Amino acid sequence: MIRSLQFLQDQASRGNVSANRVQSRLLQWYGPAFERATAETWKDGRNQRAAALFVLSGGPPSVLRMVLAKNDFPADVRPLLDGALAYVENRQKDAERLLSALDTDAMEPGLAAQVNLALAQLSANSAPDKALERLRRVMLDGSGTLLEEAALRLAMVLADELGDHDRADGYARLYFDRYARSVYAGNFRARFTALYVSRPVEEADKTVALIADAVERIPLADQLNIYLSIGRRALIAGNMNLAGMVGARVLTVENLTLQARQRALLYVSASTLTERDPAETTARLREIDREILHPADRKLYDAALGVLGEIRKPLMADAGMDVNKIDAAVAPIDSAVVDRATKLLDAVRSDLEDMDK
Repeated sequence: MIRSLQFLQDQASRGNVSANRVQSRLLQWYGPAFERATAETWKDGRNQRAAALFVLSGGPPSVLRMVLAKNDFPADVRPLLDGALAYVENRQKDAERLLSALDTDAMEPGLAAQVNLALAQLSANSAPDKALERLRRVMLDGSGTLLEEAALRLAMVLADELGDHDRADGYARLYFDRYARSVYAGNFRARFTALYVSRPVEEADKTVALIADAVERIPLADQLNIYLSIGRRALIAGNMNLAGMVGARVLTVENLTLQARQRALLYVSASTLTERDPAETTARLREIDREILHPADRKLYDAALGVLGEIRKPLMADAGMDVNKIDAAVAPIDSAVVDRATKLLDAVRSDLEDMDK
């Protein structure tokens, strides 16, 4: 039963959605078989390990709880079973105490990888350096499996938080090389986007190069989605250089869809709010079809026009024009976007003041 579950999990790591659905059903169907197993069955060490792996693989904790209540297990086996149960029941202190006392070096690789992954997740916040070492061992013992896929997702983030950016970059490349089609790839892409948007603003050129290297071997459509996601997030975070650069990179691709082109144009145009002539930037934004944009991008579009309108008011007032007629048709802006627009406006005003001086 455990071998069949592990096979399905590894298929899910390769993008087999059907395997992921079947696995969920089997976890429910296999539960009663574990509960009906005889005391003789549980004398076999392989079956003892299977009971722990069942719940660590997503099986209902009630199954292991019942197995433990109905059967006597050797004292040296209980820490694994009790630790696995504590982990899936979210009793974190008990789980860490019990599982960390186990000698994973003496375990079969599959079980060692599963236990080390659990321990890494438990210690990620309190001891990220130790968690990262656990994840390295998961990658060795669980190479090519869903366990390695999960380890890479977490390891990239922890390595970056510890300041080991080169190591984080390596994990990102490895994930895209091996698991870009995983059913959990969306979770990784979200982490990947957040990580690279947070890189130093002054290193935008280097960041774009690292992103390009990491995603180089995945389908072009997936690359574009990642670049555009980074562009949007970078613009909201105020990382204008990165937003403009990834947008410009997208625009170099031939046969772009209309929606992708409009998004890229928005990110490039909005990223130059403090650098170009306001009238020129406004004209470029007006060329974008707002209705084609995603709702989140429409808010950015409206915020950009709002900022430009505020920039132009003092300039046009000095020229004797009626500032009340400027961009009066701009749609209402979400409060969170207003906050971002205000910060951008403050930066613009600061630049103008410096120029006046």
